[in-house]
Amino acid sequence: MRLIYVIFKFILFPGTYIRGFWEHLTCKILHLPVESEGYLRADEACGHVEHALATTHWSAWLMATGPGFMMFNAGMAFLYAGVLNIFYMGITPYDSIGMFIFYVILIYLGVSFLCSLFPLTEDILTYWHLAYTEKKAPLILRILAFPLALVTRIGAFCERNCINFLLAIAFIVLHILLTL
Repeated sequence: MRLIYVIFKFILFPGTYIRGFWEHLTCKILHLPVESEGYLRADEACGHVEHALATTHWSAWLMATGPGFMMFNAGMAFLYAGVLNIFYMGITPYDSIGMFIFYVILIYLGVSFLCSLFPLTEDILTYWHLAYTEKKAPLILRILAFPLALVTRIGAFCERNCINFLLAIAFIVLHILLTL
């Protein structure tokens, strides 16, 4: 499974690299030491930065969700721009080959960013441990953060097991078949 994970991460390298950049930036903001600065590696941390684990619930929350929030915003912007123009506005290679290629690249970037949405399992488990096991976070924050923490935990599991890549491929194929 790790080989498939690494292959997909290298195929979708723009999202992989940008995800590593956002994690590195978050580590610098939180003053967490970064162990390795390489973003594209052939291991289970491909697209992520090896860093020290957060020690407070706030820094663990930001490390688990901050880069994903940025990836979601960028991914949806690129994906909508490409999908709306190709599938709904009907831009074809016969209209303008340059514009068609540009919108296909936008779709690729959007999918690439959205497939690199979730953190390493260790990051979300660190937050989960600090907030819900040790209960260092106030009760109201634990209640408000629970839905996003649960989605992030499930998403990290899906990304680690290549489920999100397969879902992205299925979604694209389904969308193409429905628009024919």
